Amino acid sequence: RLSRFKKMAASMTTRRRQELHKSILAYLKTNGFSQALESLQKQMDLKYEKRYDGLLEKKWTSVTKLAQKIGRLEMQNKQLREDLKDPHNKKVNSSMALPRGPAKHICQSHKGPITCVIFHPVYTQVVTASEDCTIKIWDYEEGDLEKTMKGHIDVVQYLTFNKEGTLLASCSADLTVKVWHVQNRQCIKTMRGHDHTVSCVQFTDSGDRLFSCSRDKTIKIWDVQSGYCLKTIEAHKEWVRQVKISQCSSMFASCSIDHTIKVWDYKKMEEIVTFRDHEHVVESIIFSHEKADQYLMKHVKGSNGKSEDKKSKVAAEKKAKANGTATKRPYTPKFLASCSRDRTIKIFHISSGIMIANIIGHENWVGSIVFHPSGKYLLSGADDKTIRVWDLEKRFRCYRILEDAHDPFVRCIDYNYKKPVLASGGVENNLKIWECH
Repeated sequence: RLSRFKKMAASMTTRRRQELHKSILAYLKTNGFSQALESLQKQMDLKYEKRYDGLLEKKWTSVTKLAQKIGRLEMQNKQLREDLKDPHNKKVNSSMALPRGPAKHICQSHKGPITCVIFHPVYTQVVTASEDCTIKIWDYEEGDLEKTMKGHIDVVQYLTFNKEGTLLASCSADLTVKVWHVQNRQCIKTMRGHDHTVSCVQFTDSGDRLFSCSRDKTIKIWDVQSGYCLKTIEAHKEWVRQVKISQCSSMFASCSIDHTIKVWDYKKMEEIVTFRDHEHVVESIIFSHEKADQYLMKHVKGSNGKSEDKKSKVAAEKKAKANGTATKRPYTPKFLASCSRDRTIKIFHISSGIMIANIIGHENWVGSIVFHPSGKYLLSGADDKTIRVWDLEKRFRCYRILEDAHDPFVRCIDYNYKKPVLASGGVENNLKIWECH
């Protein structure tokens, strides 16, 4: 290493070498290494100059950033080489399709940052919410705006569809939750009860209940038909950022500014487990699905990946047959993923309460995550302008990066489970549609 350093130093010009020496002296001076400074000044026959303060740190930071960029470019180059191995350009299985740049459509109409993006479960539509207080419906195949819905008088924070896609619910900083009829695009119900910004809203699988969470530190459960609040849960010590309900509706989870994630039993309304592994605000959470669990179970110690799933399925089938109710029930997820302002994505095994993955790679706050329909990947959007794809099978490595997806920040993402399409919303007010292949 010393010989390599000497070779590098020898290849530098006299001017560059002198600049480096003076930068080292400035670093020692500003950090209080007076003895080392005095010794080096004598040895180098140079004096400290104030104009070199901070130069060494700047150079070091730029070198680190360049090294990271080189690493990303090498990874992209590897992916392209793998794609070129198929001489006949065969179509990739759509279930494993991943987003690629550039964006197919850049949709512009919002006058404020986009806060939420969600695909319609049936139609070729994507819906966006914004800080401009509006909700917009777009045709994602053509990139055209179909309708703007107005009703909220402050920032629209989140959107959710019921299972059939007939109803859309929205929540806002105006303290309300609204339910919209999708076909005629009219507000049919306004629910009031929160004392501060309502940050997230979710339908149950049956569609007759609605969950909401707020900056007032509570989670509320609403009856959709009557609009009445059925229950209020004092959930966290600080602002509750999101609430998510499992597909089977047996559990729901919440995350907060207090750095915690809580998983709750829906029937008993009791806390099952609390995760305290994040070091900053938890921005978003999502339950896994059945295909994702097949990959994730491989990372749980003492599990071979599929045996537990098979045993639980067989037991459930036997119980259903014995009761004479042998119908397919919604899947109960085994994992919960989260993303945070601490720049990490974490995945937790719910029943054991163990964190199985701490995914590091984003260079700024991570605000949105979604499981790929294949279960093999997890996608994330962050304030470092990127959308990243993480391989859940191969030690959670970063498999793909969409650079400069939005400028300055990627605010939200969603993946269409019907067709291989990704949508993202940014702080620059734009909706982007990304083809997956």
